[in-house]
Amino acid sequence: MFSLRTRADRVRKMLELTRTDACVVKSFENRRYLTDLPTSAGLVVVTKMGNCYVIVDDRYEEVARKELAWQGFIIRVVLNKHNYMDVMNDIVQSDKISTMLIESDIISHEEYLDFERAMYAKVMPLKSQLAKIRACKDLKELESTKTAQRISEKTFDELLEYIKPGMSERQVQTKIVQSLLENGSDLDKFHICCVSGSNSSMVHGRATDKIIEKGDPLLLDFGATYNGYKCSMSRTICVGKPTEDFVNAYNVVKNANLLGAKYIKNGISGKSADEQIRSYIEQMGYGPNFLHASAHGIGLKYNELPAVSPSSKDTLSVGNIIAMEPGVYFKGKFGVRIGDLFYIGEKYTENLTRSPKELIIL
Repeated sequence: MFSLRTRADRVRKMLELTRTDACVVKSFENRRYLTDLPTSAGLVVVTKMGNCYVIVDDRYEEVARKELAWQGFIIRVVLNKHNYMDVMNDIVQSDKISTMLIESDIISHEEYLDFERAMYAKVMPLKSQLAKIRACKDLKELESTKTAQRISEKTFDELLEYIKPGMSERQVQTKIVQSLLENGSDLDKFHICCVSGSNSSMVHGRATDKIIEKGDPLLLDFGATYNGYKCSMSRTICVGKPTEDFVNAYNVVKNANLLGAKYIKNGISGKSADEQIRSYIEQMGYGPNFLHASAHGIGLKYNELPAVSPSSKDTLSVGNIIAMEPGVYFKGKFGVRIGDLFYIGEKYTENLTRSPKELIIL
């Protein structure tokens, strides 16, 4: 049976390696990772002694006690923000904490100094360690991601029945949001790229009032969120007969996607995986048109570790969920991106994306 305590135990192993006594977690994603609760404020404290404290204000007391107390979490309630330090020092004394890690890359410098001044323990910076822990998903995280992906694919199928020449990009984007929510996505800040014609040459383009015309490519990059976990899929379709240049570029990107699937695997470096995908695109003459990293991790955040890029220092490992999305872009003309989602298992890598990669012409 799944237990959140397992995630806290992973943090506790980090404490052993860093020879520290506690870890103080403030960021939304890391608090959600450890508690599975989407609280807007609070702290989670994992101690070497074996305790996991959840510090919340009275808005979240009821849900915290209901969802977490039975799993062994200790719930502490603060009346206002000034009580956090008092509660923290109570924990320092009860769990005999002499050194504690704090997310220095999340809080402001002023907040960090406040902790240093107020704590009865030595405060030390915590940078990317929790992001590295989150990079390896457990089975519950995998199932949430799969559900999000199925929601996205159902939405994509509905889009193919909906899109017609004469619609604006904003109309299609509105349909994406509507379908994602109707199909079961969390209400979330959606990552959506919905651009057509020459607008599709913009890597991070956003929907405008531009009308989708016959012959326009339409680049779609979006994903649902389920239980907080995000997915991503990219498909480029053509609304009407495509040009020869578009078809040639599409086939190169599709083949790069298929090739990349062979290199998203346990033990390969993110830099090496990127090189394999990028070198094929370069060999086909489109190197200058590949303007971003080949892939990235995904989870509670859209863009997580591990990185799969020319500068990556990460190594892919079991439990990673990777959004691989090769693409080429021709300024003022068109762009093509085809992205799938992969889970790296112990014996093989599973492609979580079921939507076809063959060119769809509406």
